[in-house]
Amino acid sequence: LLKENGLLGYIVPSKFTKVGAALKLRELLQENKYIKSVVSFGANQVFNSKTTYTCLLIITKLPLNNFSYSEVKKLSEWRVTEKNTIPVEYKATDELDKEVWVLVSPDLKHLYNTILSQCIKLEDLVGETNIYNGIQTSANRIYVHEVTGSDEEYTYFTFEGIEWKIEKELTRPYFKTSRGEDNLNTYRPFLPNSFVIYPYKRTATSVEFIDINELQEKHPFTYQFLMHYKDELCRPTRNIKPIPETDNEWYRYGRHQNLINCDVPCKIIVGVLSVGNKYAIDYYHTLVSSGGTAGYCMITPPDDTPYSIYYLQAILNSKYTEWFASLYGEVFRGGYIARGTKVLKRLPIRQINFQSPTEKRRHDEIASLQQELIRLQGEMDKKRDNRREFIPLQREFERKKALLNLALKNLYGLGVADQDIPLISELFI
Repeated sequence: LLKENGLLGYIVPSKFTKVGAALKLRELLQENKYIKSVVSFGANQVFNSKTTYTCLLIITKLPLNNFSYSEVKKLSEWRVTEKNTIPVEYKATDELDKEVWVLVSPDLKHLYNTILSQCIKLEDLVGETNIYNGIQTSANRIYVHEVTGSDEEYTYFTFEGIEWKIEKELTRPYFKTSRGEDNLNTYRPFLPNSFVIYPYKRTATSVEFIDINELQEKHPFTYQFLMHYKDELCRPTRNIKPIPETDNEWYRYGRHQNLINCDVPCKIIVGVLSVGNKYAIDYYHTLVSSGGTAGYCMITPPDDTPYSIYYLQAILNSKYTEWFASLYGEVFRGGYIARGTKVLKRLPIRQINFQSPTEKRRHDEIASLQQELIRLQGEMDKKRDNRREFIPLQREFERKKALLNLALKNLYGLGVADQDIPLISELFI
């Protein structure tokens, strides 16, 4: 784009500032202080007939301690505007994060800092180990099924035209991606929609793999099913880690991590690639998959926290936290934000002074409204075919949702600036 006076100018995807694939390049530019200017075009589509989010990167080999950052609000106006009249934020290169360059529009910087001053990182609130990925069987086709029947001892299912039963003791509730009323949703009562075969047992301190002799002796039906698909489970592409120590560990999951973490009384399940309303509370010890943008992450509040899980759910789902998620994570067409564990750990949660009656009351109000919205959504789902009962429930839901939004607004206390919070659903369409 530009090569003059010792400057190089490039048109790069805006995700360059966040994506892991550009980490080494960002480190090179940052450590050598090559950055002169970054101009973001936000959601403006610079190229005709191409959906892409773009920024300009101007670099120099002359070390610079500071660089300028600006955002283009309207492309048509920017084209005819004197460039020196556009608001610019100057940022110290040394202040850039090693993982993600968090670049905030100059006109929103004060709002950004005001929210941060009231908050604590989610990681610091719940603990690093309480934000984690799902499980990885590396063979979901074999392990994950829908229940066709059950009794006290066995779970029944059909796979490839054959009816099977396995010991219920070696199954766990599971949630696989779905749509419609079965979809993961902040305001919908969460239910597992399938089960996963689980060749492990819980001990006092860990989860242990059930060896083949015990499997054959105590769980013969699970043994029979897994033996039937041994060839598929033994394929080298499964790449089991850590590497099995014996030849009889071929039915282990692809990865062992997070088996204990998932098995907790309550947790928040988050879609890694999602567009709002994707924080569901699970009370069923449900397992979910990790891996890429199709997987899930989970958040488990510690037992001794004074924060209600419904309060955390409401804050995470709010427009305030969604804005920060878009700053920390990659944003895709349609407003989908990649929010893996690295992004979730950094999200700001409005702190509560539980010694203050006013603050405590606001916390409890938000938690109560969030819980009530989930109940109402559950009732609405049951009454969708009965408009006479559905419409009043829908109106009550919208009324309570407005009350929740007002309670959140009062909690952050941003005044008229509250309306300036960018709505991701409107920006990235």
